[in-house]
Amino acid sequence: MMIPLADYQDALNYLYDLINYEKLGLSGASQYPFRLRRMAELFKQLNLSHLLYPETKAEPPVIPLVHIAGTKGKGSTASLIAAACTASGYRTGLYTSPHLEHLEERFLVDGKTCSHALFVDLVTQVADAASQIAGEHGKPTFFELTTAMAMLHFANSQCDVIVAEVGLGGRLDSTNVLYPTVSVITSIGLDHQHVLGDDLVSIAREKSGIIKSGIPVICGVEQDEAIQVVEEQCKKQSAPSLKLGTDFHFLSKPLPEWGSELQFSGSTSPLPDHAFFRLAMDGEHQAKNAAVAAAALFVLRDKMASLEATSDRTSVERICTQRIGQAFENLQVPARQERFDLSNEVVAILDSSHNEDSIQALANSLRQRNPQQQHVIVFGTSQDKDAKKMLAILAEIPGKLILTQYHTNPRYLATETLLTLLPPEKRSSTTVVTQPLEACQIGHKIAQREGATMVVCGSFFLAAETRNWMLANRSS
Repeated sequence: MMIPLADYQDALNYLYDLINYEKLGLSGASQYPFRLRRMAELFKQLNLSHLLYPETKAEPPVIPLVHIAGTKGKGSTASLIAAACTASGYRTGLYTSPHLEHLEERFLVDGKTCSHALFVDLVTQVADAASQIAGEHGKPTFFELTTAMAMLHFANSQCDVIVAEVGLGGRLDSTNVLYPTVSVITSIGLDHQHVLGDDLVSIAREKSGIIKSGIPVICGVEQDEAIQVVEEQCKKQSAPSLKLGTDFHFLSKPLPEWGSELQFSGSTSPLPDHAFFRLAMDGEHQAKNAAVAAAALFVLRDKMASLEATSDRTSVERICTQRIGQAFENLQVPARQERFDLSNEVVAILDSSHNEDSIQALANSLRQRNPQQQHVIVFGTSQDKDAKKMLAILAEIPGKLILTQYHTNPRYLATETLLTLLPPEKRSSTTVVTQPLEACQIGHKIAQREGATMVVCGSFFLAAETRNWMLANRSS
């Protein structure tokens, strides 16, 4: 029996009434029911068995797929890979999370969201499939259903390539039932410790759980102890690996106005000796993401070559350095150090950095572009983040700090708590504004008066609540 859904809002309500990990507080997070068997059964009900990783060694994946895990950088890396595939003439499905404004942002085909009518149809189909397996396997979760919706959408859209970002961890993430052509681990850092473990080694084990037998791995991990875990898993799975700093390297420098210049070099096949790219996105961390994305794309190209040889779609262009460069130069992922030129000649940067590593990357980027520049930083974050460490980093940036809190999710950390986590010497000079849009308005006025750059950071939820304000206040 089909689940009756009247319209788009009805479909949204159905999904949000389920367990949504992104809205759980700390008390419920460790109880999140990870069940890969249920995910596999859901795929089978939806006739998506061809996307499942086979229990026994089989033919290559029917649809080439890049699977991406990492503590930070995985969303940008996924978006860069997908954009390059689209630029190369492939119909490309991109699955990422979380979204900023609309849930259908999580599953894009060639960068475009689906219609409301199609969204309702997708929810209806996965809801019906979920009801068929609930008796034996339990009720699927929010993230399991959105993963299934994405893959159903990509299959129905006849995508040539799929790029899928892990939601949380890797080993037990709902995306880990997928059959990858290339696996990517962008980074290992401390985040979601209440679920993944308290140290880098434990977290590395969870994220390296995406490594499959014989499937090539692109590794952007930088810490020795985490690299060792990834290498051990690669060896166990007989999975060839290409590691940043060993098999490929990058150098970057900021472009005069905005963005970065990237010099990529590879030391082993199928990576090129040298390649140069210009990036729309600013910061050395985005250059690193682009280097990891480029390595994955060159391996993907190599793996797809045999498929191209037997394909009758001769009009499809192969992935090449030129097309990769075209995509990298044109792509700005929303809320990833996204620049807005606001009224009264104020420059604002919106960044979804939400843990210690990503806040440090943002701070490094700001210093690299102009170490003397003053900044007005609007910051709000979540209860499960190490706000004290993030604030300590931000307190070192020249300028003023405004503390705020988002309102669309119960996980926010209250401003009065944030203030107590600041270094004592910074508290008296810090402004507290509970409403984020008011915080942006005050930050804009201070930035205009003092010739400072305004930065909004700390959470995807804060970015979602403030991005429309940024768009509305751009200079004409």
